[in-house]
This record gives sequence, C-alpha cells and structure tokens, in this order.
Amino acid sequence: MTTQDTKEKNTEVALKKAFVKLVTAKTFRKMTIRDIATTAHISRGTFYLHYVDKYAMLAAYEDELIAGIEQIFADYTKVALKKSDQVTDNVFYHMFVYLNRHKRLVQTLYRIPESSVMSKMTAFITAEVARETITGESDQHGEGIPLEYARAILVQNISGIITQWFQKAQPESPREIFDIFMNSRVLSPIDLTALVQNEK
Repeated sequence: MTTQDTKEKNTEVALKKAFVKLVTAKTFRKMTIRDIATTAHISRGTFYLHYVDKYAMLAAYEDELIAGIEQIFADYTKVALKKSDQVTDNVFYHMFVYLNRHKRLVQTLYRIPESSVMSKMTAFITAEVARETITGESDQHGEGIPLEYARAILVQNISGIITQWFQKAQPESPREIFDIFMNSRVLSPIDLTALVQNEK
C-alpha cells in the first residue's frame, strides 16, 4: 500500500466516524458538508474528492454494507432454516456476525429516514431465499400456504428481528440473536401471540 493509499484510507475512516457522530448528534437532514469536513478534520475540497454530496456518502455506506452481506452469501452457501448444532456453515449466523461488527454504522443508517438500507437488504435476502426450496418447512408449519407467502413470511421474520435487534441499547450477541432467529422459525403465530400475551 502506497503512502497515498494509506492517506485516502485514513480519510475514509475519518469521514465514516464523522458521519456516524453527526447523524447521532444532529440528524442526517441537518448535517452539512461543512460539519462533516470539520468533524473529520479535512477540507471541504478533500470531502468532494470522495463524495459529490452527503446523499452520495449515504448511498456509498449502504452499498458497502450490502456488498458485505452479498459476499457472506457467496462464501457460506448453506441457507439452513432449521435448528442445528452446526452454526459455522450457516449463512444467517455469519450475517449476524457481520452486522454486529458494523453495529454503529447499521444503527446510524437505521436512524436516517432517507436511508434505503433496509429495503436493499430485504430485496437481496428475498432473492436469496427464493433460490432455496422451503416447501418442506411450509408444509411443516401450515398446509395450504403457497410458497411465495412462506418466503415472504421468512423474509419479514429476518427483517423484523434485525430491526428490533439494533433498536436495543444493549443488543444480544450474534450467537444469541441467531438462536432467537432459529427458534422463531419453529413457532407458529399462535405460539408467538401467546408469548406476547403472557408478558402483559
């Protein structure tokens, strides 16, 4: 890596830290390029060498996060949807590990109304799940459920758990949230309703 490459990488790190800090403190809408440059200790000119505006910056961070998830699905092709002691091959486990590693960025993106990261993530997971045959699980949990509806339920299950996970002040560990996800796969809506009512 050249000196210039190192400098650009350090600038990117500073920009991302500034982005996270400012969205938390001021919200994305009120954050300005001047704010970002000042917080990152760079000039506005240097900012524009990296991004056209803050919306391009937002899109870049979303795409970076989604690209990481895409790579995980490429590396770990076992989309296991039933409980197993083998978690090291499970793509969803590694997805939770990845999201936890980038927790601050994920939580920041979730705070931004203009962010489309959740819809991008949902679209990708939907496409991946569509490649899997989950008819067996559909038959297990309820006869007469068309496959496309079973897939939609699964994707909403994943999206809902991820959203709830990152809204917590003290989120569970990747293994804990993975276990919660896998346990949720064997619960019927009636079981889930009973759990909620018992907490009242």
